[in-house]
Amino acid sequence: MMCVEQEGAVCLKGLTKRFGSVVANDKIDLELGRGEILALLGENGSGKTTLMNMISGIYFPDEGQIFVGGREVTIRSPKDAFDLGIGMIHQHYKLVDVFTAAENIVLGLPEKGKFDKRAIAQKVRQISERYGFDIDPDKKIYDMSVSEKQTVEIVKVLYRGADILILDEPLSGVDIEGERQLLDMLDEVRQQYDLSILLSTHDFATLEEYADKVILLQSSVLKSGPPREVLSSHEFRDVFHLSLGRGWSN
Repeated sequence: MMCVEQEGAVCLKGLTKRFGSVVANDKIDLELGRGEILALLGENGSGKTTLMNMISGIYFPDEGQIFVGGREVTIRSPKDAFDLGIGMIHQHYKLVDVFTAAENIVLGLPEKGKFDKRAIAQKVRQISERYGFDIDPDKKIYDMSVSEKQTVEIVKVLYRGADILILDEPLSGVDIEGERQLLDMLDEVRQQYDLSILLSTHDFATLEEYADKVILLQSSVLKSGPPREVLSSHEFRDVFHLSLGRGWSN
């Protein structure tokens, strides 16, 4: 697998991570194109989160290479990832309930003036308007719905300059309407601003509509390709114990 394409956002070659005798990720090859949505599909324990954690600097791989923009890089921390334009939104939100949206968005930043609430709120509004998000900078997190919290997490990484978004189970806990709104929003944003999105999911119902490519993961890559090709594969049916009667066929 070649990982030197300058138009690519992220490329992995042979990425491996072990925890003792357990191999969480085994020689993973992956390529996320610029302006593309790539979905990692798999059951719990399939290695999706571990893989995303390596790209975002939470774990360090035991083997393999990571390329960003065609250049091999070393990512040892979330700061290294952010410096490369990579921002991760976790399944369990990293938000402080008693703080406002704006306060959460700037939390942990070293920049001067981060306690100027009026300036922060204005910048958050500008980012929200630019990307089409509906966010009240002054609203407390404990007053927000699940989808609003997810939006705050996304704006938080955009505020830090990320153009590669990694989302771990972004649809978890979101109702059907909220799920559609979030996916529509992500799809529109990545097309308009050439953002690259890697997301993990159990939910394969919406993949054909939103994902450009799908990787079926079970420690190693079982199948990759366009959504319909992966969803109609024997590998997919074996992993999710589906029959041909479920609605997909070869």
